[in-house]
Amino acid sequence: MEDNIKYAIAMAEVLHYLKGIRQEDIDKIPQKLIEYFKQNSLESYVCKFDYKKPLKELELQEETKGLIAMICFNYWCQTAEQKEKFILELTNNEERYQKELREKYNPDNIFKKNKNVTDEIMKNQKAMVEYKENIIIKILNKLKGFFKKY
Repeated sequence: MEDNIKYAIAMAEVLHYLKGIRQEDIDKIPQKLIEYFKQNSLESYVCKFDYKKPLKELELQEETKGLIAMICFNYWCQTAEQKEKFILELTNNEERYQKELREKYNPDNIFKKNKNVTDEIMKNQKAMVEYKENIIIKILNKLKGFFKKY
């Protein structure tokens, strides 16, 4: 159910995006596909993005980006060379994304990080365990010290 809503929103965003591009590019898309988007889009969804910004700066859902990429590959890339170039760009983007994920969540250093964190926790625990004398014992020791003087 939730996936259906995501795709309905994505189709609404695609239709809104198509309003901001050249008519000759829209004409390359089959009318059946545009009608499919219209029938399955979430009509109550209001898209708010600036047509002056490039596509990568727009705050679009991942599903929307996928649909636009599919339209670009199937209808706007005319030659085999353009399609190959487009796929190469997608592949490079995926490799960059995977590299960023690997650096962020490096599986080789998981246990090293955990060991450092564990050592730090142990140091903090040792520092927190301090011996404090009970208030009654302090009073008794003061009284003993007072009577020893006399």
